[in-house]
Amino acid sequence: MVFLSIGLITLGISEHVFGTAETDNLEFNFVAAGDFGCGKNANRTITNMLVREPEVVIGLGDLSYQKTADCWFHVVSPLDTDGRLKIAIGDNEMYPAKFTEYMKHFNMDSPYYSFDYGNVHFLSMATAKNKVIPYNETSEQYGFIKDDLKRAYENKSTNWIIVYSFRSFYSSNTTHPGLDELQDLYHPLFDKYGVDVVLQAHNHNYQRTYPLNYNDTRTFTPIITDKQTEKYEYDTKGPIFVTIGTGGEDLYEFTNQAPYVVTQFLRHGFLNIDILENGTRLDARFFENRDNSDKDHFTIKK
Repeated sequence: MVFLSIGLITLGISEHVFGTAETDNLEFNFVAAGDFGCGKNANRTITNMLVREPEVVIGLGDLSYQKTADCWFHVVSPLDTDGRLKIAIGDNEMYPAKFTEYMKHFNMDSPYYSFDYGNVHFLSMATAKNKVIPYNETSEQYGFIKDDLKRAYENKSTNWIIVYSFRSFYSSNTTHPGLDELQDLYHPLFDKYGVDVVLQAHNHNYQRTYPLNYNDTRTFTPIITDKQTEKYEYDTKGPIFVTIGTGGEDLYEFTNQAPYVVTQFLRHGFLNIDILENGTRLDARFFENRDNSDKDHFTIKK
C-alpha cells in the first residue's frame, strides 16, 4: 500500500483495485456528466437523468462548488441509491475537508478505481490539476491503469472498456486545453488495450471526437481512424473522447472547432449510454435539459 498526503489527510491507496461484475445483465444503461454545482441547472440535469432510470450514474468531477459537498449530495440524492453513483475526482474535490467527505460518502479506498457492470469495464482516473494524486509514468496510478486495462482487454467476458476522467485529453479551444501530458502517457495505452470511449469534463460544454489514435509525431493532433460521424459498425480501433462538463455550472464559449471534433455545442444536460443487443451495441445520446431532447448521438456495433 502507498500513502499520499493531501493537505492534512493521509490516504491509504491499495496497489490494486479491480472490480468484480455487479450484474450478469448484458443490457443496461448508464448516464454521465460533470461540473454540476448545486443550482437549478444541476437539479434539472438530475431530474432528467431520473427519467432514463439508469443502472449506473457517473459524476465526472467538480461536483460541488461550495465549501462542502453537502449541497451536491442533496441534489443528487435521488440517484445516490444502491451503489449506482460513481465519481471521478476533480479539482473541486481536492480541498482536504471535501475530499474526505467524498471518499467517506462513496466508501472509496482509492481516488482511482475500476469495476465491471455486465460486459462493460469502467475505469475511473484521478486527474486533478494539483497532482497531489500523481498520474505520471512512475506513479502508482499509472501502474494500476496499465495493469487494469491489460486485464480487461484480455478478459473474454469484457466487450466494452469505458474510461472516465475529470481533465480533458483532447479539446477544441475553450477555457481549458486538452492536456498534452495525459495524451502522451495514456492515449497509447487506450489504443493498445482497446478502450472504446473516454468520458471527460472540466470544460463546461459538450464535445465529441471522431475515433482517435495517438499521434507519436508530437504534433498533438491525433489520428482520425474513421470519419463516420454517427454509426460505427465495427470496433472503432481508437477511443471516442466525449466532453460532458454540462451538469449545471455556467457554460464555456468556444473560440474554434478542432479538426478531430465531430460536434460541439453549449447546452446543459447529460450523456445517456444504452448497452443493447445482448451487450454487442452501444448507443450514446446527449439529452439537453431545455426540452430533454436528443442533441447528439452515435452508435458502435461489435
